[in-house]
Amino acid sequence: MSPILGQIIRLTRTIHLHSVDGSIRPSAQFLAGKRPHFGLTGGFGLSWWYTSDTFLAFDAVTNLIIRNASEFRDCDPETISETIKETLHEVCVDKSIFDVDAVVFAQQKTLFECRSVNAEWFSTILLRTIEDNLRTRIGRRCTIYVVPRLQVASFNLCEVSVRLIEKNDGAAWSALIKSGYQFDGWTPQNPTIGLKVDSTFSPQGKFESLLVGEEYGTQKGAQASSVLKFRMLIAVLAAIASEQSGFTFHKAMARPFEFCVQFPHESCSDKRIFRSDCRPIIPFFVSDIHLGTDEIEALRTWYAKYMRCSQITKDRLEKSAHFINRGMNTDDIESYINYFVALDALFGERHSVETSILAGIVSLGLDAIYVEKARWLFDLRSELVHGGSRQFVEWPKYGRYVRHFRTRPLRDVQVLSQMVLTRAPEVLR
Repeated sequence: MSPILGQIIRLTRTIHLHSVDGSIRPSAQFLAGKRPHFGLTGGFGLSWWYTSDTFLAFDAVTNLIIRNASEFRDCDPETISETIKETLHEVCVDKSIFDVDAVVFAQQKTLFECRSVNAEWFSTILLRTIEDNLRTRIGRRCTIYVVPRLQVASFNLCEVSVRLIEKNDGAAWSALIKSGYQFDGWTPQNPTIGLKVDSTFSPQGKFESLLVGEEYGTQKGAQASSVLKFRMLIAVLAAIASEQSGFTFHKAMARPFEFCVQFPHESCSDKRIFRSDCRPIIPFFVSDIHLGTDEIEALRTWYAKYMRCSQITKDRLEKSAHFINRGMNTDDIESYINYFVALDALFGERHSVETSILAGIVSLGLDAIYVEKARWLFDLRSELVHGGSRQFVEWPKYGRYVRHFRTRPLRDVQVLSQMVLTRAPEVLR
């Protein structure tokens, strides 16, 4: 018997039809049977009691579903867990699987004991039904996040299913529509749904381009996957732009955008359009950032090298980029720690973090000055993480650092993490 079938059996054994500990209030109350698409629902009103092991079993089945089938990789755990619960509520009065009288009149101790078939066939039917119900919740979707201050021609990174579309690029937007996504009148120039005069899906502020992620999964899962890819793209793009321009970009006081909009593909059974809150993916900068063909070519080259890396290295690059993006969108000590975690994510080894980071920087062929800075920056990181300092200026070596390097630690850790990110795919395999 496969592990997932065993976990389904474990789950049904933890669902009790009577109170386990004498409590009156059940863990779940519901109308059993398949819910109609419209109108009032019928069915039996049932009550079930869970144990602490029930929730562990839900998590185990959920994780195995995600791990075992590629079609469910971009499904969020919350939706899968909810689907498992609803499936059990639906099939518990199915005579081909359960002794319905035993379920309805609580004639047995647990749900498992009410089955009408052998354990393996019972768990197999439940798994198939869960997967069928989950398929009705997944589909192809595109998630859009608008980007201010970024002046760049449209491009498509097919290898990671992410596009950047310049706001006024009608051809690029038409290509997205022709691929089958349904926008209900929403366009970059007029970001509203249908004929509604509603700002729900409309960014309150100026923007120059859009990030578009295409995923196959649940609504929440597809959004989460796209947002992670957006963060990685912006981190790499900012690192390339900063290095080629020779300076870092300064953030404005303006509030960055904190939501994205998700549209269904014509093949998706769920035709709803969602607005979902998310933490800022790119800050609102003081001035426009102009990216030309050289920067975009460098970006494409980076992604091509990234795709040739081993899975372990890819994971490290993704996490490093993620924390660089978080550093971009935070300030002061929080920003510093995020940038340093980006170095740790790429090179860090347990019990030898400083040594492994320094060795990693050396392996990339960076100038010795960066290795020297990294030693000082690690000392500051330890001061901040372990509570030795609350502000940069409280670090005992702060004044010496500024006088010695004629720069400041926050800028240096940002520059160093970005340089490491841009060079790593060339060296690490």
